[in-house]
Amino acid sequence: MKVNQKIRDLRKQFGYSQQLFADKIGLSRSVLSQIEINKLKPSVDLIAKIAKEYNISVSYFFELETVDQINTESSLAQEPPVKYDSTTCVFCKQLLVINNIQKDVIHSLEKTISTQFQLIELLEKKIENIITNTSIPDKSHN
Repeated sequence: MKVNQKIRDLRKQFGYSQQLFADKIGLSRSVLSQIEINKLKPSVDLIAKIAKEYNISVSYFFELETVDQINTESSLAQEPPVKYDSTTCVFCKQLLVINNIQKDVIHSLEKTISTQFQLIELLEKKIENIITNTSIPDKSHN
């Protein structure tokens, strides 16, 4: 089953209209519709958001089908979605590593920007002190 079909089946399993499901995952109904009919491909971020919202593994959307799954109506109809478990999902582990790297980079950038602002303030104060303490000689008395 394709990702778009799994998203549609998940929505239907919960009994949600396209509008309600779209609202819950932060999409417009028309974008969700485009995804469900396979005209738009969902981003990895969207798939991760859906997985988190409905407490299922991201890998569910990318699992290969077996012959048994193809012969059944839907794997979701027979058993509940697998709970999100970052210890067994390789893709999830990679997302967590990337997320941690992004957080570290953002933290470093914030510190750098803060330091730059402090340096600018210090330079402004020094320039102000120089201007205030430096008197320009009056040439009119010569």
